[in-house]
Amino acid sequence: MINIADPPITITAKTIVENYNSFARVEGHPESLHLYSNGKRFYGEWDYGQNFKNISGYKGAYSLQDLVRLEAAIPDMGNLLHLFSGSIPSGPYSRLDSNFAVIGSQIPGRDVVGDATEAHKYFDPDSFDVVMADPPWSKYHSEEIYNCSLVDKTKVLKSVYQILKPGGILIWKDFAKPIWSGSEYEYLGRICIDPSSGHDDRSFKFYKKKESL
Repeated sequence: MINIADPPITITAKTIVENYNSFARVEGHPESLHLYSNGKRFYGEWDYGQNFKNISGYKGAYSLQDLVRLEAAIPDMGNLLHLFSGSIPSGPYSRLDSNFAVIGSQIPGRDVVGDATEAHKYFDPDSFDVVMADPPWSKYHSEEIYNCSLVDKTKVLKSVYQILKPGGILIWKDFAKPIWSGSEYEYLGRICIDPSSGHDDRSFKFYKKKESL
């Protein structure tokens, strides 16, 4: 088991909206994130125009704009885990992917080659402030692009729940909303990505681990 212990940080729907919109003003982007009237959830859309350049040539890799804008929305991600990390380079965070070839050189005590449905077997409970997950979206993506079976997304959310700190955030990129438990997570909102022509719709869904059951 990998132990990653630091005090938790506070991330809310309001801080996500305020941080991103401040960044957008500076960069000349629309202030496109909005709070619902109850102040507990948010919604929005990001339009990348033609700037869909990925971080690498690996199929399904994050867009550079994905990471820039998520980091603007949550400037301090504390202890961060990239789940289904793909070609994310090593850095001051942990990575977990089933493919050793894309993990590359593992950093001891941080990186794991393994099954995302068993993340809780590799990391201690309450380890992470933020988990970013970009799983294969469909049976086609899994079998034709990644040569693997479609992951059980409900099991992944159950496993992530165990390694998130109370109040920690799961950022889930997909074209569909996974099945999740209201006794474990609070749904904070989503950001839709306006796709380029011929590409799937996708969005980031934000889930917050409840402080206590």
